[in-house]
Amino acid sequence: MSEQEMQYTAKDLAASLDVTTSTLRRWAIALESARYPFQRNEKGQRIYAEQDITTFEELKKLLGEKMTFADAIQKLTGHTETKEKKTETEKIMNVTVEDLEKLVSRAVKKAVKKEREKLFKQMKKQIKKEMEKLKEKN
Repeated sequence: MSEQEMQYTAKDLAASLDVTTSTLRRWAIALESARYPFQRNEKGQRIYAEQDITTFEELKKLLGEKMTFADAIQKLTGHTETKEKKTETEKIMNVTVEDLEKLVSRAVKKAVKKEREKLFKQMKKQIKKEMEKLKEKN
């Protein structure tokens, strides 16, 4: 990076992109995982240049066009993220609302079925008990 090239902080860049600093950090980590190089200052913090701003703007645009996060990263870098570096948060961020609804629906159905089976067993025991009492009376 040349001396005269503008450098931006994460806070400034996040504000200009209208995203949170944590979103910017997540995007930067994903880009780095796919071998996108960021400059760093003497404290090891990322410093952003004009080229980085362009990359983030394109990423935001791709995500706005409903491209998956992983596909957008791959398109911008030409590399896929390494499996080891893909965090749980990144995996969760690729789950759609529909996927979550399906997962919750399946979990609820499974739990209801289990409870129903348990209830039927209890009812069966109770009916058997009552039948035995009736037999004893007769």
